[in-house]
Amino acid sequence: MTSIVARTRDFWTRRIPELRQTLRVTVAAAVAFAAYKAFGLEQGYWAIFTVLIVMQGSIGGTLSAATERMIGTFAGALLGGVAAALHPPTTLGLGLAIVLVTALGVLGASIRPPLRVAPITAVIMLLTTPPGMPVTHFVLDRIVEIGMGGVIGVLATVLVFPARSHAVVVARSVAVLERIERLLLSEAQALERGEALAPSSEHPALRQALTAVEQAMTDAERERASRLADHRIPPAIPRTLWRVRNDLVAIGGVLREPVPAQVAATLAPAAAQLLRAEAELARRCAAALSAAMPVERNDAAAALVAFTETFGDLRQSGVMRALDFNTVGRIFGLAFNLDGLHRDLNDLADRIDEIAGGVPDRTTVP
Repeated sequence: MTSIVARTRDFWTRRIPELRQTLRVTVAAAVAFAAYKAFGLEQGYWAIFTVLIVMQGSIGGTLSAATERMIGTFAGALLGGVAAALHPPTTLGLGLAIVLVTALGVLGASIRPPLRVAPITAVIMLLTTPPGMPVTHFVLDRIVEIGMGGVIGVLATVLVFPARSHAVVVARSVAVLERIERLLLSEAQALERGEALAPSSEHPALRQALTAVEQAMTDAERERASRLADHRIPPAIPRTLWRVRNDLVAIGGVLREPVPAQVAATLAPAAAQLLRAEAELARRCAAALSAAMPVERNDAAAALVAFTETFGDLRQSGVMRALDFNTVGRIFGLAFNLDGLHRDLNDLADRIDEIAGGVPDRTTVP
C-alpha cells in the first residue's frame, strides 16, 4: 500500500508542469466565457477558442501565438469583410468570393507566415456573417473577440503559476545534454569493443531537441523584450550545444568503421577514456544547469592530455606510415574532433557558470 501511494505521489509530482498548464488554460477559458457574456458579444465563443489555441507552456510562447493570431485575424477579417460586402448575394457569388479570399489569404500566408490564420478567418467571415448585420460591425466584433481571447491567454500565463521561458530553456537544454551523454558513451563503447559504431536514433532526436531549445530561447527573448519576464540564459548556450552536436556527428563519422588494428590497441583505450570523461562532464553540466550552480569540473582535461600524448607517441612510432591516406585522415580527424569536443564542452560549462553567477572552477575533481 505504501509503495502504491509513493508511486502515485511520484507520478503527480512529475506531472506538475502539465497540471499547472491545465489549470492556466481552464481558468483562462472560464474568464473568457464570463467576459464575452458580460460584454454581450454575439459570437464571443471565439474568445474561448482563441484561449485554447494560443496558450502555450510559457509566457513567450503564448505571447508569440497570441500576437500571430491577432495579426492573422486582423488581416483575415478585413479581407473577409471586404469580400462579404462586395460579393453578389447568390451561391455562385459566395463561392467565387470564397475562392478569391482563399487564394489571396494563402498567398499572403506563404509570404508572411504570421498571416497563416488569415485565410481561415476570411472564409469564416464569409460563411457566418448573420443576415442583416452590418459587415463593419461583424468585422469589429471578430477582432475584439480574438483580441480578448489573446489578452486573457497571456494574462493567465503571466498570473496563474507564471510560466517563464527560462525554465523551459533549462529543461530542454538538460534533455539535450542527457542525449549527448548517451551518444558519447555509445562512441566510447564502440572504441572499447573494436567495432564499428552502429547507427543511432539519438542523432535525429538530438537535432529536434536542439531546435526545441532554440524555440524556447526565442520565446525567452520575446518575454524580455515585452518586459513580461526576464532570463539569464546566454545566447551562446544553444550555439554551443549545436557545436557539441556537430563534434559528435564528426566523431561518429570516423567510427562508422572500426579503428585499424595497427593503432587500435594504443589509441582506442585513450580515446574511449576521453569520451567517457567528456560524457561525465556533460552529465555534470546538466546537473549544474538544473540546480543553477557552477559546473564541478572532472578529469576530462587530464584525459585529453593523456590522449594527446598517446597520439603524439603513435605519430612518432611510424606505425601510421603503413596505413593508406584515407585511414590516416580518419585517425587525424578523430584527434582533431576530440580536441574540439573538449573545447566546446568546457565552453558550455563556462556559460553555465555565468548563469549561476559563479567563477568557472578549473580544478580537477576525480
